[in-house]
Amino acid sequence: MILTDIEQIIVEVPIPKPGLSTSITGGLKQTTARHALIRITTDEGLEGYGMGTIVGQSIEILKMVPSKLFAGMIGEPFAVEKVMKLLRVASEIGPRPYSIEMALWDLIGKAVKQPVYKLLGGFRDKVKAYCSTAELKKPAKMVKDAQEAAEMGFKGIKLRARRDTIEEDIEVVKAVHDAVGDLAIMVDGNQAWGHLPPIWSVKTATKLGKFLDRIEAEWFEEPLYEKNIEGIKKLRENIETPVAGGELGNSMYFYRDRLVNDVYDIIQADLSFSGGILECRKIAALCEAFCKDFIPHCWNTGLAIAASLQVIGASPNSPWLEYPYAPPCWTPEVRDAILKEPILINKKGFVEIPKKPGLGVELNWDVIEKYRVKDSSKSAIVEGDL
Repeated sequence: MILTDIEQIIVEVPIPKPGLSTSITGGLKQTTARHALIRITTDEGLEGYGMGTIVGQSIEILKMVPSKLFAGMIGEPFAVEKVMKLLRVASEIGPRPYSIEMALWDLIGKAVKQPVYKLLGGFRDKVKAYCSTAELKKPAKMVKDAQEAAEMGFKGIKLRARRDTIEEDIEVVKAVHDAVGDLAIMVDGNQAWGHLPPIWSVKTATKLGKFLDRIEAEWFEEPLYEKNIEGIKKLRENIETPVAGGELGNSMYFYRDRLVNDVYDIIQADLSFSGGILECRKIAALCEAFCKDFIPHCWNTGLAIAASLQVIGASPNSPWLEYPYAPPCWTPEVRDAILKEPILINKKGFVEIPKKPGLGVELNWDVIEKYRVKDSSKSAIVEGDL
């Protein structure tokens, strides 16, 4: 079986009005759910699919690589480690191309008729889900969303904290805790990017962290700029709440350095950002060696969530799934529109690891073709240039 084609398909599914305003967009409304889909085809007609990041696409960087070189490095879809040699280099000079790696694993699983998590360790068949919110709502509205999440079965909820003052963030967290104290509460400062105001100091982050100590929060996520390593370590010395982060890391080498330097309590590599399926399985193993949890960051669409579930299913130290849910705009029906069936949480708060071959999900081509962006591109591996 030889790989023959790579195709980039951008799908823009409309989001219900008034649109989604996330905590890092400064009030801008997101009006579509962007699915950055990669399709890889073989000479036997088997296809594999991967999902890129919402903020970048991967195939463009490969246009500078002669197709014969690329084909020679791939050979056939089982040579994931060979492909990663190229993708790691590509990721240093352009958009991160790890959706291609995901698509290879989808192919591999289909070829051997097994879900990927069974091939990588097969530790669990289901995982607890936490409701990962997106917007900076007022206390009453956030409480209403938290109560809905509890009724749906969620075991935890992650709140965003990037309001004008840290006191406003504390007010929201307190209100939610008082209303649904049985839920595990996670708080995300969204500070990893480092240049989007409000930018927190160690003192500011510590003030919120001390409050999180009092309510025994599950973790405090991305409380400071990810390159402010000494600041993060100082924060950890000052609070008891576990500090989580690392969603923007680009390879296992990034996480090796964070683990050796004991920067985080919980590592949150993102499959689309951080190397794909096998790389994140390696990162999970590194975390296990350091007695740390690996809980993938996955604020993305359904195919990327399915890929994250495959890694979680193979990893003993991955106790939670990030489940993006921000009604009325970001629901499973919108988020997973290109899947035949959305990924759902059950009444006990768990999500099943998809058990069909590959990534375990099937695509809805009627939806894909309906909302496909016309400038999506196709590139033959064997002939011409990517």
